[in-house]
Amino acid sequence: MRLVNLEALKIKLEMEGKEVIPYSELLQACQSMGVARSQNEAIAFARVLDDAGVVLLFRDKVYLHPDKVVELVKRAIPVALTNEDDPVRTELKMLQERKEEIDMLAHKQVQRILWCGLGLALLQIALFFRLTFWEFSWDVMEPIAFFATTTGIIVGYAYFLFTSRDPTYQDFMKRLFLSRQRKLFKKQKFDVERFKELQKKCKTPMDATTCLKNRVGWEVELEDAIYKD
Repeated sequence: MRLVNLEALKIKLEMEGKEVIPYSELLQACQSMGVARSQNEAIAFARVLDDAGVVLLFRDKVYLHPDKVVELVKRAIPVALTNEDDPVRTELKMLQERKEEIDMLAHKQVQRILWCGLGLALLQIALFFRLTFWEFSWDVMEPIAFFATTTGIIVGYAYFLFTSRDPTYQDFMKRLFLSRQRKLFKKQKFDVERFKELQKKCKTPMDATTCLKNRVGWEVELEDAIYKD
């Protein structure tokens, strides 16, 4: 008789179309359907249903579809807590290593460009020095030096207008790095969107940001590499 009442109870709960019901409602349903004769029997029967996996009891709630809860928990588990041979974790590690290589290569290219800029600046100073004391005089070179300095100020102001950022060396270096990084991503066919997707699955995403920050003194977000300013 109780088995018949149990089947009727399951049908009743499923027909209501609810995913979660209060614990008190389950106890009342057990008594009203004749599965339990008293409150204590209803509590004991609810525990039996929980142990059998028919329902899931959590605090004062009853989850009528435990399989759905298990699936949600599996999706929420960070990649870092999965097995070493998990395919998702292996793919994330592989992409992480590729991104670190690209970041370091982009940083080296930026360093070369900046050293070339320093060389050009020293060459300009040496040229002005030569023209001032050997070829011409300060009377001739003074307006040339003035216009050269003014040109630098205008270039800095134009940089601010186009980028809406202060024309600092650090900001220029960061923008130059992002430009080289995007080109390397495209050249080496690095799937940035896939890398972002795997990072979202991991609650503690592994990233080369810390390593890069320790090396150059600033932090680069992955979003900056995707979207151009």
